[in-house]
Amino acid sequence: MSAYIVHNSVWWKASRFPGIADRLRSIATQDLIVTCPPQVLEYCWSARTPAEHDAYRQDLAAFMAADQHPDDAEVLRIQAALWSAGFVRGAGVVDVLIAAYALANDAVVLCADRDYDHIAAVVPGFRHEYLPER
Repeated sequence: MSAYIVHNSVWWKASRFPGIADRLRSIATQDLIVTCPPQVLEYCWSARTPAEHDAYRQDLAAFMAADQHPDDAEVLRIQAALWSAGFVRGAGVVDVLIAAYALANDAVVLCADRDYDHIAAVVPGFRHEYLPER
C-alpha cells in the first residue's frame, strides 16, 4: 500500500476527465490518501463563501492527516535545488511545501500539472505521478 497526497489539480480535473477520476478512485480503494496543511489551504482557497469553505474542509477531513511534518531545512533545500538547477520558479511555494510533506511521509504526490516534474528532477527520493487530461 502506498500513501498519496492528491494535488488540487487532480481534485478539480477529476470531474471533467474520466481517466483522472478512474485513477483517483483506484487509489482511494487500494492505497492511502493523506492530506497536509499546505494542500488543504490550497484546496480551500478557491472557496467563494464561508459555507463553501466549510464544505471544502469537510471534503478533505475524510482523509488522514500526514503524520510527519518537514523541517524548515528540508523545505529550503527543495527550493534551493530548484534554483540551482535553473528552475527558478518551476514550482510554486505551496508545491514545494507539499513536496516536502510527501518526502517526510514517504508519499507520492498525485498531480495533473507539470510543476512536480521539476521537483522530481532535482530532489532525490521525491516521487510523483502525473495524470494527463486524456
